[in-house]
Amino acid sequence: MLTQWQVADPDAATQDRLAAELSLSPLLCQILINRGISDATAARTFLSPSLHDLHDPYLLLGMDTAVRRIVAAVQQGEQMAVYGDYDVDGVTGTALLMTFFEALGLRVASYIPEREGEGYGLNEEAMHRLARQGTRLLITVDCGSTALAEVALARELGIDTIITDHHQPPETLPAALAVLNPHQPACSYPNKNLCGVGLVFKLLTGLRASMRQTGVFRERLPNLKRHLDLVALGTIADVTPIRGENRVIVHYGLQELTQTLKPGLQALRQVSSRQGKAANVGEVGFQLAPRLNASGRLGSAAQSLELLMARDRAEAERLAGMLNEVNQQRRMLQRNVEQAVHERIGQLYGGAPPAAIVLGHPDWHLGVVGIVAARIAETYHRPTFLLQINGGIARGSGRSIPAFDLYGGLQHCAEWLQQFGGHRYAAGLTMAVEHLPALQETLIRYADDRLGPDDLQPVLRLEAVVSLADVTETLVNDLEALAPHGSGNPTPVFAAYGVHIASPIRRLGQEGQHARFRVEQAGAGLDVIAFQMGDRAAEAATDGGAHDIAFTPTINTWRDRRILELQLRDLRPHAPKPH
Repeated sequence: MLTQWQVADPDAATQDRLAAELSLSPLLCQILINRGISDATAARTFLSPSLHDLHDPYLLLGMDTAVRRIVAAVQQGEQMAVYGDYDVDGVTGTALLMTFFEALGLRVASYIPEREGEGYGLNEEAMHRLARQGTRLLITVDCGSTALAEVALARELGIDTIITDHHQPPETLPAALAVLNPHQPACSYPNKNLCGVGLVFKLLTGLRASMRQTGVFRERLPNLKRHLDLVALGTIADVTPIRGENRVIVHYGLQELTQTLKPGLQALRQVSSRQGKAANVGEVGFQLAPRLNASGRLGSAAQSLELLMARDRAEAERLAGMLNEVNQQRRMLQRNVEQAVHERIGQLYGGAPPAAIVLGHPDWHLGVVGIVAARIAETYHRPTFLLQINGGIARGSGRSIPAFDLYGGLQHCAEWLQQFGGHRYAAGLTMAVEHLPALQETLIRYADDRLGPDDLQPVLRLEAVVSLADVTETLVNDLEALAPHGSGNPTPVFAAYGVHIASPIRRLGQEGQHARFRVEQAGAGLDVIAFQMGDRAAEAATDGGAHDIAFTPTINTWRDRRILELQLRDLRPHAPKPH
């Protein structure tokens, strides 16, 4: 599928002003401008994250009520329980709460539902079970905003509920004691992009301040900065924008992860071949998070929670090894389902699907349909829902593209759904199979009405057009100040026009899917690494003409040597007037 290249409009005047005020290179200043940062104060805040920039937790609606109730439960010795979601965000948030209470010497129960048997969020059977165990205060993590019936039942059973959740809330909220959700209309909290574990962190920040002020457990209050490793894990894994408060959390959280003393995280980094290396966003997104997610996808997320809570090194290594094996199973299942979905799209649409993709099948494992939906949405650049059909019920997950609000689409189709929830880019649903054709027709029509041809074409956003001579090790060092990268602060990608492939293509990988080669432009030359683009590189070398390349400059450290190279993102034949 052809990708549109969009180069940010240069702003020379603002570049020059920022460069003079901050002593930065004009190119680095242009990247800041591209992120909406055009004054020196905002630039300094962005480039030098500080814990002092975190917002007051009491700006969250319901915080005061939630803190007072938890303090009362602690003082009165009431049984508390934490109810988390089974993804990384929910598990890290649950672990953070449990770790905090454990440091105070409190015994608090935890409950994470199983994806296959119970599904997402609170359920009535779990409420009965927790009540039988004597629970009087329930704190949810990454769920609960839509649980009207379950929260009402909990109240009947004598359980007060505090909801911490970042998903879009319905018009009518559950009758919980407190709801901490920045998306509820009456909440003026500045950061609307907190994930589940981020909200738990804010709750504990407020709780710790209250306990410190009132003298409750004053001598045993844990240092929350030491636990930002958990907060960064969930924030990165949930693909929340790494801007503002989230940027501060991830910046310091990665530092804590690098030096973490938690046996579980040490063991997880070890099986991921990351031990002894500086933690980064890529490590979390592609190594740690998939392993933590695997148990919740294929069985019970309790194993991931046990790992994060482990205090014994040997037990942590055992659990990490187990998660590593489960992740291998997940990868195999994912490949099989992904292949089956591609085949189905080919059969139904000849490889050219409509404005939205909605498909279901009994053989598609519920634990991987969400991650496969993300891959399908990326491949075809269409909002995608994939469902597992089990008897008369279809359940599954969806992922979207920038131009389409997935949760809004489900609201439009609500008459066909039993349950649904989520946000703009990701959502889940449960429905009767008999209504699946109606959902397909309605969602496709809704997407078709709102998406134009350009919306259905992937876009590669470029920071600037540069010459190869501009790409230096100094530039790479300058770019490091912009990290950590992620949603809302992408890794910078540049374009160079009219380059020539100046060496034979060297294919890498078992199937030659990667490639190395050299490019030259006006006497300057650089090495290129092209991941998953071996065929395209070989084809480009064959035509012998000039090409435009999109790339990220990197330093490849190998055998104590630092080699400047370009990581290829896209390439196309050179046109006299690129567009």
